[in-house]
Amino acid sequence: MNVQSVKALVLRFQSGEVVVRLDVAKSPITATRLLSILPISTPFTRIGSLITIPLDLGSLPETFEVKVRRGELCYRPNTKQLILATEDVQIGSRVNPLGMVVSNIDLLDSVKPGIVTIIPVSAEGKQRPG
Repeated sequence: MNVQSVKALVLRFQSGEVVVRLDVAKSPITATRLLSILPISTPFTRIGSLITIPLDLGSLPETFEVKVRRGELCYRPNTKQLILATEDVQIGSRVNPLGMVVSNIDLLDSVKPGIVTIIPVSAEGKQRPG
């Protein structure tokens, strides 16, 4: 998959979906590794204000960021998880920012644990099969 052609991710939950605008430049190694395994359906949980998606990308910290903003998608290398914040949170360990939710952010407040499907979307708005 051409990483440059992917501009967003759709995260499809049982109760609806959100769109995350990618910012590959913030964590290029992590973003490339994530995009290389998509599309994927995987279980997720909710721990307080974090939606956590276990996923081993084999990536190390690429930034010194330790705070996550509401609607931000990050990878947390020390726990091998994608995290999606439902409010601003101080994480306490380094995270690799990947992007921000740009549509349907209020859905995050009511998401219940289950399965999430993550789908890459190209610049033309087409979902890519993988």
